[in-house]
Amino acid sequence: MKITFTILFSFILSLPIFAQNDSIQSDTTYWSKGAVLNLNFSQVDLTNWNGGGQSSISIGGLTNFNANYAKGKNVWDNRLDMAYGLLRQGDGDTPFIKTDDNIILTSRYSRQLKKRMFLSAIVDFRTQFDEGLNEENIVISRFMSPGFLLGNIGLTYKYKKIFTATFSPLSSKSTFVMDDSLATAGAYGVTPGENFRFQGGINFSSSFQKDIWENVNLSTNLNLFADYEKLGNVDINWETALNFKINKFLSASYSTQLIYDDDIKSKEVINETTGESRNVAGIQFKSVMNIGLNIKI
Repeated sequence: MKITFTILFSFILSLPIFAQNDSIQSDTTYWSKGAVLNLNFSQVDLTNWNGGGQSSISIGGLTNFNANYAKGKNVWDNRLDMAYGLLRQGDGDTPFIKTDDNIILTSRYSRQLKKRMFLSAIVDFRTQFDEGLNEENIVISRFMSPGFLLGNIGLTYKYKKIFTATFSPLSSKSTFVMDDSLATAGAYGVTPGENFRFQGGINFSSSFQKDIWENVNLSTNLNLFADYEKLGNVDINWETALNFKINKFLSASYSTQLIYDDDIKSKEVINETTGESRNVAGIQFKSVMNIGLNIKI
């Protein structure tokens, strides 16, 4: 299974290279490419501070790379988003803890059928860089534990560059848990002892992006997936971001992410009668605010 994943993952990463070699090696006028890098740092140093509190250091970074191709009725959009953040609160002996961590790679090929209708094939891959700990300092995630690979074939409606919606009756979701201890525990819905789980189902995704005021951009992305075997259980991933351009080099952003996955038992409930506790699926929510250096290429 590890060999299969390695081959599949390598194929996904090499798609832009193949396309460039095969179709546009001598002509890049149909491509638009760009990158945005955001770095932020904050420090609070307190010495005999009567008001109380703790010294802290916060470091974070966001990157976005995109390469989009459009020629005739063919459109191919590729995007790579990465984020990582660390925080140390207290004196120099206090370890840094992770505050943000994700890797998202998306590739969408569309063939125009009518003015705003397209036939689309989408690949979406997600994981993280580093291990994650819970409040008891127990490892609950690592790189590729979990990793999610979604593949969708369906119809896409596009309105200018503002709104996109795709309905995919042919969809798959592959979950990878490559850490043996987490796989043994059956984390993230895999069968205990297994490193991989495949689900076939229905997917709906939409995205909206628009400058709502001068130098203020709103973007929101919604993804819904339902397994054919359990159509009543819908996995939700909803991301929203407000991006503020302060000047040429300074920017600010506020982003939120809401996740619900019936296979991720992240919430503990206690039976009032027996006193026994068990883990159930719960709503996961994250919000991040960044102010820092912004470099656009």
